Amino acid sequence: MLFRTTTQAVRSTLVLSSRAKSSNIKIENTSAAMLPYKGVDAAKRPVKVELTAGKTYSWCSCGHSASQPFCDGSHKRPGTTNVRPVRFSVEKSGTYLLCQCKQTENRPLCDGAHKQVNPRPASADAAEALMFSAASPVYEGVAYKLGYKTKNGGYQKP
Repeated sequence: MLFRTTTQAVRSTLVLSSRAKSSNIKIENTSAAMLPYKGVDAAKRPVKVELTAGKTYSWCSCGHSASQPFCDGSHKRPGTTNVRPVRFSVEKSGTYLLCQCKQTENRPLCDGAHKQVNPRPASADAAEALMFSAASPVYEGVAYKLGYKTKNGGYQKP
């Protein structure tokens, strides 16, 4: 299993290196650029950004940043994500299409992966699967804050 993961990581690094050279992008922290998991989509379309040669940028790969497509440190909040930003610089100043769906294989550039992203948010599925028991302190706390009262062994809105 470890060999398989390592082989995939090496293959990803080679693909990333070849794509980065062709697009004049230099990745500063390749370990963040080749993580096997992706962040949540911030938008289902790329954004055009003017980038300056030689300047280092931090592309948000977790999808939680309020300053998309760049990192604002949101990934540092406890319990948010393990995904780290991809630090990069460009060799040539110009307009670049940066990914906002976070599913690209060519981080930080858009590769069209947003066309394959499910329009239904992942949180919709999570909400359907979420269930608390009536004795759960979490459930009681949420019910109380929402104004529900206990009635007939359950919670009802007054």
